[in-house]
Amino acid sequence: MTAIPFIRPAISTDDNSILALLEELENRVFDAAIFTQIFQNYLADSLTFLKVAVAADERICGFISCKGQPLLHHEGLVFEIQELIVTASHQGRGVGRQLIASLKPELTQLGAKSLEVTSNKRRKNAHAFYQSVGFLNSHEKFTIYF
Repeated sequence: MTAIPFIRPAISTDDNSILALLEELENRVFDAAIFTQIFQNYLADSLTFLKVAVAADERICGFISCKGQPLLHHEGLVFEIQELIVTASHQGRGVGRQLIASLKPELTQLGAKSLEVTSNKRRKNAHAFYQSVGFLNSHEKFTIYF
């Protein structure tokens, strides 16, 4: 049986591993300088949570980022998962569930009103996963690209 990865907060030296995971998710090469700048801003933001799943071989096999903001129409803090990726070799082992579960105590302590996630329409497996961990399909998202 494969050991269960452990979850810990991300640190600045995790940047290359997280970048590789995001490139796997999006199937493209990112601009490393832009990624690093945004990653460092995420780390400095008190309402942004970054967590990694670390496998038995000490490699990062999963990542979640979650940003919060106070919203008028919710009368409080709303958090949104910005990125969630589990490397293909570790999918189906509960790593994504662990990453989401690791956020809940901290968000509850902050008095969060909700946790949201947006997923591309083509990611049907991701939609099923999010529903399986308690998310409701409650909104439509509309985007203008620049």
